[in-house]
Amino acid sequence: MMKPLLARLALLAFLAAPLLASAATPALLRFDAGQLQTAARAGFPLEESLLEGFASLTLSDPDISIPRPGERVHLQMNYDIALATGERLEHGNVIVSSGLRYDPGTRGLHLVDPQLEHLGSAADGRGLPGGSREVLQDLIREYARTRPLYRLSAEDLAQVPGTLTADSLRIRDGHVELQLPVDAAR
Repeated sequence: MMKPLLARLALLAFLAAPLLASAATPALLRFDAGQLQTAARAGFPLEESLLEGFASLTLSDPDISIPRPGERVHLQMNYDIALATGERLEHGNVIVSSGLRYDPGTRGLHLVDPQLEHLGSAADGRGLPGGSREVLQDLIREYARTRPLYRLSAEDLAQVPGTLTADSLRIRDGHVELQLPVDAAR
């Protein structure tokens, strides 16, 4: 008589454990570098006119990584500076490290405080007067201000009950996490 009762209690505890665990865990959306990169590729190449139209700067081929440990994403891109005639002045690659912010208005993850960490140039003594670092940094800041790196879909948002805020985002363990406050998840 005691064995069936204990077996039922054990079965009940086993079945209830996931429900109790999910009630204690706040809602969470996780994104890895591959998901961010797939979304980011849709926004590239990114082109900017320079020197009143006599040249242009193009950023292309974004490659995103999320270092462990770390609280910033790394975005590596190729760049190309060419005259309006098509003659290439300079090309190379850049690595940018950046935090992320969630913007409820765009439903997007935007770069925040992007820092140009590396500039690999193949200018062969040519290039922009005064160098290209500042021009590249300005274009990256403009991208951060106006375009999301990743835009949450309606499907993404449906997974998270409640309202996401700018404070909902953090970068942890090689992932970007959007988390509801504990009170909103209940």
